[in-house]
This record gives sequence, C-alpha cells and structure tokens, in this order.
Amino acid sequence: MTPNRNEHDSQPDAMTRITIPMLDISDHEDQHVFVAQGTKTEWNGHPNTVLLPDGRTIFCVWQGRRDGSTAHGAPAGYMKRSDDAGVTWSDYLDLPRNWLKIGRGAPVMHRLVDPHGKARLFVFCRDEGRTTFLQAASEDDGRTWSEMRPIGLMDPDRAPVTGWTAPITILRAQGADGRSKHLMWYERSRDGGPRPGVIWQSASYDGGLSWGASRAVVDKAGVCEPAAVRSPTGRQLLLLMREQSRELNSLFAVSDDEGQTWSPPRELPLALTGDRHLARYAPDGRLMVAFRPVPSKRSMTLSASPQDYFTAWVGRYEDIVEGREGEFLIRLARSYRGRDHTYPGLEVLPDGTFVATTYIQYRPGPELQSIVSVRFRLDEVESQRSS
Repeated sequence: MTPNRNEHDSQPDAMTRITIPMLDISDHEDQHVFVAQGTKTEWNGHPNTVLLPDGRTIFCVWQGRRDGSTAHGAPAGYMKRSDDAGVTWSDYLDLPRNWLKIGRGAPVMHRLVDPHGKARLFVFCRDEGRTTFLQAASEDDGRTWSEMRPIGLMDPDRAPVTGWTAPITILRAQGADGRSKHLMWYERSRDGGPRPGVIWQSASYDGGLSWGASRAVVDKAGVCEPAAVRSPTGRQLLLLMREQSRELNSLFAVSDDEGQTWSPPRELPLALTGDRHLARYAPDGRLMVAFRPVPSKRSMTLSASPQDYFTAWVGRYEDIVEGREGEFLIRLARSYRGRDHTYPGLEVLPDGTFVATTYIQYRPGPELQSIVSVRFRLDEVESQRSS
C-alpha cells in the first residue's frame, strides 16, 4: 500500500496555490447542451448519468423543484434519455409517482451486472429524513422502472443502509473468499448518523439487489462524498473525498487488497480540492476528474481557485497517489450563482469525447439552475492551449 507520507512533503506550494495551467472552454456554447432548462420557478439540481454499453444511450437523473425554491433535498424523480450520445435529449420520462413523493437529495445511477450475467440499471437516493437509502431498478435498460423502496439488505434484521448522500461510485471487486462482489461507499458520522466524518463501505454479492453491513474505512475531519476509481493496472482502488469542514484540502486513500484495508487518508493538492469528484479515464490513459472547486480555509485567500466554474482536472493516476499537482485544469462552464453548481455526471464515448453534465445557472438573470452537458475531447482542448 502507498506509504503514508507527510501530507505536505511533495510540492508544498501546491497545497495552497494552483500552479498548473488553467484552460477555459466555458464560453464555447457550441459544446454545451441543455438537458433541462431552468426557469424563474423551475430549479434543477444534482444530476448524474449512466452510459449504456452501446456507447450512445445516456440516461440523466436529477432532483428538482417547481415552486421557485432553491432549497436542497428536492424530489429526486426527474429523468431524460439521449439516444445520440448526449447531442439531444428526450422529454421527461414517465417514472413511478412515488419517486417524487419519497425520493430526496442527489440521485445517482449505476449499471450493475449480477453473477448470472443479468444487467440492471439502478437509481439510488435517500428518503426525506435520511433514515435510509432508497433504490429503484430497471430490468430492461431503462424502458420501465420499479417504484422507489428502501435499499435491499442481505440481513433484513440489520439497520437500514443510509448516509449523507447516495453512493457516487460502485465498483466490482474480488472478495477474500474468491467471490465477485460490488462495493459502494458513502459517508456517516462516527455514531452512524447521516453526516460527514467517516467513509463507510458495503458489499453486494447479487448485483446490487441487496447489501451487507456497513463498515467504516476512512475516518478523518469532515470527509464525505467518496468517489472511487481503479488504477490503470487494476491492482489498486483509490477514493477521492470531499472535506466538509474545510479545515483540510480534499483527501484520498488507497487500497491494495480490493477494499479489505485502506491507507491513512492524505490531502490532495489545491488543484483537486473541492466537492463531488467523479473520475474517468481518457483513451490515452490519462485521468480526468470533474468536480466543484472549493478551497480549504487555509488557502481561501491565497489561491485563485475557480469556485464559480464547473471544473475538470487532467493528469495521471500516479500524479494523485504520488502527491503531484497534475497537468492542467479545464473550466467547463461558468456558474452565475456562485458555487451552487456541479454534482456531475461524466461519461466517455467510444471516440474519446467526454460528456460532463452539471447543474448550473448558465446565464445571469432570474432563471434558476439548468442541467447542462459539456462535450469535449482532450486533444481538442490541448490544441487550443498551443494555438
């Protein structure tokens, strides 16, 4: 496992300042696609996406309000589909009515395959009181959906699985007993309450239909919103984590044994500090992480951290675990409502095009947040850098 070096022993200036280039495509409106348009009364927030294996069908799910309020914890029952890889989007899909009635918070989508090869789409969210995670499933690639219900438990006598926000990433792993499983991560406090502070992990052996007991794996400061990615070799798992207290930069931890144990958490450079990280690999092997930049308190007045921009970090997996700052940042879209934006979806198409989706107030004025996708290729962004 990666040694627990001092958090400031590599590129110390990078902990409080951004020194890598900042590229900007936020004014390239021809690369922006509206999934759902905000209005004076319609607020759209916290989207997530899933790309099907055909490489062109994308689903987007989000929460929203239709009463002019921007309060968080809105009904999590809005969904659209794109059949052309995010270039155009359908009307609102017909979903079970109880999604809007009981689903709350930032919904997430996952496509999970069970041990028998059956693929299902899942939407996870939380209930209004954060007493349990909820889930809905589709057995037919999103044509029909079940109602929202409490997440399935391997042991029905155990307490419900819950957290501050639903699991951003779910990855397949190999159990110590040799069985294949899925792992998901979410945050709770030390006493098990749905608050930041501790990252918990749970496993499923039936393709996401039911989940085992929660186990604490990272405990530090205000850690929350864990997003996982595998190393290019496949031998290591990496967790990127928001730090809600803002006393520290964002954090990361690694596991070399399929999530059985985790390294002590370390701080990330300021260039990767913020909220709601989501990572995907480019075809050339580089890692791209979409997130909302929010500096820690110690660097708040020292940095030019672009809090008002939906942002992507580009570098190598090794840059993160070895404490390097990475290659460059990209401003994807500008928020005209401060840092009330992001919670991204992020997909990579077969031709290398990224489809990065966010909620954001796209223009000045009375309209509330829209759901917007930004479409780009890294080679095209870099060509603008050298031109």
